[in-house]
Amino acid sequence: MFSKKNNLEKKIKLNISSKDLESDFKKRLLAQQSSSDLKGFRKGKAPLDVIEKYYGDQIKQRLIMDKMGDIFYKKISEENIPVVGQPSFAPESFDIKKDIKFEVSYEIYPEFSLTKMGSLSFKKPVSKVTDQDIKKATDLVLKRYGKAEPIDEKSKEGNFVKIDFEGFLNGEKFEGGEAQDYSLELGSKTMIPGFEEQIIGMKAAESKDIEVTFPDDYQAENLKGQKVMFKIKMKEVSEVKLPNLDEEFFKSINMDVKTKAEFEKKIEEQLQTDLKTNLKTKTKQRIFDAFESSNQIDIPQSMIISEANNLRNNTAQQMGLDIGKLEEDQFPIDNFKENALKRVRLGVLINKLIEENNISVDNDTLKKEIEDKSKSFKDPEQYVNWIYGNEEQLKNIESLVLEDKVAEYLEEKSKVEEETLSFEEVVSMG
Repeated sequence: MFSKKNNLEKKIKLNISSKDLESDFKKRLLAQQSSSDLKGFRKGKAPLDVIEKYYGDQIKQRLIMDKMGDIFYKKISEENIPVVGQPSFAPESFDIKKDIKFEVSYEIYPEFSLTKMGSLSFKKPVSKVTDQDIKKATDLVLKRYGKAEPIDEKSKEGNFVKIDFEGFLNGEKFEGGEAQDYSLELGSKTMIPGFEEQIIGMKAAESKDIEVTFPDDYQAENLKGQKVMFKIKMKEVSEVKLPNLDEEFFKSINMDVKTKAEFEKKIEEQLQTDLKTNLKTKTKQRIFDAFESSNQIDIPQSMIISEANNLRNNTAQQMGLDIGKLEEDQFPIDNFKENALKRVRLGVLINKLIEENNISVDNDTLKKEIEDKSKSFKDPEQYVNWIYGNEEQLKNIESLVLEDKVAEYLEEKSKVEEETLSFEEVVSMG
């Protein structure tokens, strides 16, 4: 008998025959007898009543669990029920001399229809590389090869400074709020809002107290939204002296250029490549966001939790944390569930779309993608051979190409409004 708990969570009540239980229990006792080596008996020669005394309860529990699984999976196979995750079993008793009723709680894969494609809409980012973008990128490269020299002037945006600082919350020092000889580029926005702005104008050897407020979404719980005071001591103010654009410089940067014009052209080409890549990524992201938002189907909790665990583990690994040594409240899985839900839901929707519209990747398209990727390697042929010799990598590329085809299909079916953005806005979008 089936019963519905909610859209995807189900329960079913089933029954195990005592006749089957007693027969199989006897077989398992005999199997246990042949392998048992109990004190006072030769191996495999202990009487059945002794075997039952030592192992009976354990055998019964395993037997009943096995029987419940067999009966349940046979039932869902016969009725073609799309179960996901691990079901939980609750027997009413472990008395094998009577029929045993048990209840199974489980989740099913969602059944749904996709929203009509004509109702889908999104804003498509468009952009171009400007002369200002090229100059800014060129200056960044030059600054990277420049030399920082101390100056006896007031600090300004773009200067590099060396500072000592101490942070105080409600008059008390807080963890992580102190550093000595800390190097910082003013205007880099690496510190919390208000920090860099308030030390602009300081000279070496000067001290100053500043007040800032931590963002509400700051990672440390005790500092979220809190106003704190920092004692700042300016140790050094430096200005970067840019290199001369001469033959010596062009040799040192390993960009295969000899003149300023070639240098700037190379920078522009890289910016165009970056822009194209980011526009494609952001467009696809917006398409999929719109697709997921317009199809708010229920998703099994087991799938969400599994994905949240993956996200949690991956994030911990990227941060250099040992997930096994962290308490749950130090790195709560709940923080990852919202993102996990969206990712799983999108995956389910994409699979449905692929199935209903026969979207696939042909060999020629896959071959072209691999050849295009190979062009960024010193030895393209070696890369191509490596991909075709590595089944996992080949499947990864095929999945990405299929994902692109899905995005193209959805874009064709959507109402698209272009949104003009600057180069910086495109490459910095989350």
